[in-house]
Amino acid sequence: AAKSCGAAFAAHAAARAAAWTPADVGWVAQRPRRACVAGATCPGEASVALSPESVRRLAVSSTTSDAAFATVSGGLSGVSELAWPALSGLAVLYVVLSFTEYAYHRFVQHLELNNVPFYQIARKAIGAPAVAPDFHINHHRETLQDMSIDPLPRKVWPEATAQRGTAATWWSFAKMSTCIFMPAYPLLSLVGWSLPIAVLAVLAATLLHLMMYNSLHPQLHGLPDVSLADGPPSFGPDSFQKSDLGRWLIEYHVVHHRTRASRNFNVICPLFDQLLGTYTAA
Repeated sequence: AAKSCGAAFAAHAAARAAAWTPADVGWVAQRPRRACVAGATCPGEASVALSPESVRRLAVSSTTSDAAFATVSGGLSGVSELAWPALSGLAVLYVVLSFTEYAYHRFVQHLELNNVPFYQIARKAIGAPAVAPDFHINHHRETLQDMSIDPLPRKVWPEATAQRGTAATWWSFAKMSTCIFMPAYPLLSLVGWSLPIAVLAVLAATLLHLMMYNSLHPQLHGLPDVSLADGPPSFGPDSFQKSDLGRWLIEYHVVHHRTRASRNFNVICPLFDQLLGTYTAA
């Protein structure tokens, strides 16, 4: 609004300046603190005659200043209009990432959904299936107190990879992106994000999240980095684990293992542990 009003005023002033003629302007008598138009009396002061061209230049200078002010005001208004959807959208993405990470880890990988009363009713009423153990249970079975791995026999876990269930794959990326997009898009649209921007943002956020995970979790257990062929790639040797954030997240996750998987279900995006009372400090 400020930009459009300022532009209209600048255009009007420029048109008036362009239309002035010597006949319209006449002579201007200028005092140190005020101006006297030709024909008026300015007692006690000697009049200084300004040509029509000088008056025109003064008008154009004033118009330029007004236009510059309008441009700056419009620019600041535009920044403020973009800041709200950008910041609120990023907050939405973080909250949904934290919730997805927490809910999947706690209720699916650690089977707690089977103990939720609502799901127990659904199982009896409509035959909903029980959540079955997956590779994550094996990961906990072979992790020692010092976080090193004592590998289970091949016959117990024949599909184990080099990362032994500690890393996200590209299939994990596809599933997690979908799970994040479904609750995130309605919220992002409320703060003004278009569908294409929301899709790109969810994909980028999920990719960054899993790259951080793959740069932290396998290495914590003494396992190798993740290559691009296997999943969202690790950042590189010790690049993330030795940062302040990385060290804090490592301590955060060690608590999860040492409390028999009853605390600290978030891994990369802490929030819901704190909200739901499952956080324990190192």
